[in-house]
Amino acid sequence: MQNQSIGVKMLVRNAKYDDIGPLINMLEAYHKDSNMSDIPFVRVDVAKVLDHGISRRDILTLVAEADDGTINGVLCVEAVPFFFNSKHLYITDLMFISHGGGMQLLRRLKEWAANIGADKIIMAVSSGDPRADAFLELSGLEKTGNMYVLHR
Repeated sequence: MQNQSIGVKMLVRNAKYDDIGPLINMLEAYHKDSNMSDIPFVRVDVAKVLDHGISRRDILTLVAEADDGTINGVLCVEAVPFFFNSKHLYITDLMFISHGGGMQLLRRLKEWAANIGADKIIMAVSSGDPRADAFLELSGLEKTGNMYVLHR
């Protein structure tokens, strides 16, 4: 999660089906330099995930859009019942990549979580970028563990 668009006003809104193409392009560009670049990027698979995220009520898919219409960020989260108590929900992130609008995306997520009565927001940083950790901590999330990856 980087913020290269400082000073550019971002509109944060629910993603639409028309956003899928531009989102795939943004995500593919991000993927090339990510720590997941050793796994091939399959555009059709990404399109299916975005389509699913846009169509479901228990998934919130947001975009950050610059004044010129460029999509600079995406946040896709899912409301999930706790396995030990299905009457309570937590929100987990499927993807959060932002080159601007990160704070606004997170603010909308917090509003949605409150509106649906979610008990917790649980997010992970898989990029290994310490700025992403710092961003989430400054946004009020508490670091409670780490992510471990076994490469095969």
